[in-house]
Amino acid sequence: MIVSKDQIPSFIPTKNPKLIILGTMASVAAREVGDNKSHFDSFYYHNKNNHFWKILQLVFEPKSPPQKFENSREKKEFLNKWQIAMANIISEIHISDTYAQDPSDKVIFESFQKGQVDFKKVSPKIKNILKTTPIFFTCSQNKYIDQLLRAYFKANKLNIDVDKSVKFLMTPTRCNPMERSFGWKLRMAEMGVETKKITIP
Repeated sequence: MIVSKDQIPSFIPTKNPKLIILGTMASVAAREVGDNKSHFDSFYYHNKNNHFWKILQLVFEPKSPPQKFENSREKKEFLNKWQIAMANIISEIHISDTYAQDPSDKVIFESFQKGQVDFKKVSPKIKNILKTTPIFFTCSQNKYIDQLLRAYFKANKLNIDVDKSVKFLMTPTRCNPMERSFGWKLRMAEMGVETKKITIP
């Protein structure tokens, strides 16, 4: 059995956040697995196959071509500019050696069902953000994600209704970033988050 840890801290922008985006845990490339600590510039959504940052740029800066962020500093600058907070909900999972390098949510769900998932304890600042700011999650809604979120909120003594207070953003992987950005904009608008309008010729 191996302990897989997510040690990426929550990100709080310098100005009051307009929204917070939650995820499960960092990808294998950006987290500590067993006794091996990655020297990678760890931050959210570093995987090259994930279009998270491209979609987010298309949502908030639709008139500019998306940039390829090279490091966490550039990503943090973007989050600060648009007042976006970010946090992962899982601190660590206990998994078999077989799945040590498996980034799939299925592995997380199976570990959760076995009671082998520990949730992150949020700081007072993040707790206040979750109570007062629109919450988004980077995954389509399903019963497993619902269970994880409810357990996370319960572990942090937060009385948050997942069905009413969380809006689910379709996954940023295996997608057309431009098309996906429209879906994200619609969901953000439903939660009262204003983004730049896109003019279609």
